This record gives sequence, C-alpha cells and structure tokens, in this order.
Amino acid sequence: MILHLETSTQTCSVALSQTGKLLALEESNSEQYLHGEKLTIFIQKVLDSGGVLPQQIQAISISMGPGSYTGLRIGMATAKGLSLGLNIPIIGISSLHSLVSLGKKKHANATFIAAFEARNTEVFMRIETDKALLLEDQPIDLVDYSFHPNHKVVLLGNAQNKVFDFLGDPTAIFEPNLLPSALGQVDLAWQRMSQGKVDDLNTLAPNYTKPCFIAQKKS
Repeated sequence: MILHLETSTQTCSVALSQTGKLLALEESNSEQYLHGEKLTIFIQKVLDSGGVLPQQIQAISISMGPGSYTGLRIGMATAKGLSLGLNIPIIGISSLHSLVSLGKKKHANATFIAAFEARNTEVFMRIETDKALLLEDQPIDLVDYSFHPNHKVVLLGNAQNKVFDFLGDPTAIFEPNLLPSALGQVDLAWQRMSQGKVDDLNTLAPNYTKPCFIAQKKS
C-alpha cells in the first residue's frame, strides 16, 4: 500500500495504490498553486476512498522535481512528516520521469521529451526511449542543444511548445492534456519498493536542478 504525492508544478495530486494497482486519485490543476490548502485534504480523501487507515500505508512516494520551489518544499515536508510519523519508507521520484511514465501508457516505440518551463530559452528536460534514458533531468538552453531523435517524438510537459520550436520535427506529437500526476508514480514506486530501493529520510531533498533565482529588491 503506497501513498503518492505530486506537487512539483501547479498540479496538486495524490494517489493511493496497492501492489502497483491504483485505488484512488485526487488532484487539482490551478494556477493559484493550492498545494498548501489541498494536499492534506486530498490525502484524507484518497484514504477514505480506498477504505484505508494511515497505519496501513506501507510506503510513500514524493515528486522530487524539477519544478516549483514552494510546491516541492510543501510536498517534501508532508511526505517526510508522514514517513517519520508512520515509520515507513520514502521514495523520491523525478517529476519528469513520472510524466514520461504516463506518456508510455499512451504511446509505444517513441522518443519521449518531457520538459518544464524555465527562463527565456531554458527548460528542465528529460529524454527517454522505450528502452533507454538519453538525458536525465537537466537544465538545458535550447539554443545550444541538438536533438537527434530516430523515430516518432512525443512531447510532454508545460514547455513542449518551446521544445517544438527548436526540435525541427514537424511530425512530433503534442500531449497538452497529459499533466504531471501522482498517477505517474504508481508503477515507478512499486518497482522501487519491490526491489527494496528506497531513499534515506534524512538525506532526501528536492531536486531544484539549479539554485533558486531571487530578485533583488529595488532600493
């Protein structure tokens, strides 16, 4: 029984699964970033929907980023609190990896490019095929990056239009409605749990990818 939390983007999403099978899902996509208001409510809702008590949860997975600094901190603090309070393992999962996992459920034999918005021509990007990881969660300036896809391309994430402008492949498939979701963690977390590959509670930290940019106040 695993609880999954996704808070890396404007989507606040919570799922509950058992042996890799989804039991319940609650999520909201809002530009107001309602993680602080919705996250604990969604946790209670999925537990109630699944007829599960907190003491029955055996592990928790949490989105690691890249993404919103505030969202990542809220999610990580909540996940760590539950892990410590319930004395259960915690599993950190790349937000881009879980998005690719959702993409693979819809498309086969493809190159998946998942990208989140950064500043200007920059994105946070991950590239996978069905069998190989080609680029792992890196801040990329698209002006300096060369794409070499050798079969159909599926674009994921809120920076997919920006990536398309630099890709040079007019046949690329857009997935604008496939948003980051705790659902994407279900298979990945179950695989990790089955293999005993959990994270250390004390050292697990969000992947901000690069330091937070803080604007200086005008004097």
